[in-house]
Amino acid sequence: MTRSATHVMSLSGATLLGPMFRAVVNLARALQHRREVMRLTEFDDRMLKDIGLVRSDVEGALAGSLLDNPSLVLVRCAERHTRAERVAPPARSVRPVVPLVKPVASCA
Repeated sequence: MTRSATHVMSLSGATLLGPMFRAVVNLARALQHRREVMRLTEFDDRMLKDIGLVRSDVEGALAGSLLDNPSLVLVRCAERHTRAERVAPPARSVRPVVPLVKPVASCA
């Protein structure tokens, strides 16, 4: 009986450690992403524009929850800016078709 009781204890311990381990890994990953996004605050506006962002995007991403991934927020911001900058190609100017009118000979 001791063997089965130990086996049950180890299974329940493993099931408890799994979610806790994942939570710690997710927290570490979120902090790493936050540090990487904080490096973007050192960029000037021209450098941010080169990657499709503005300063308020970076500040807004960092203003979120500690567990939120600010990188995903910045990806969405960059996509939104790209869509806004993308303009429809200019319509080709179509010259109106004017029928050729032949001069009428006068009867005089």
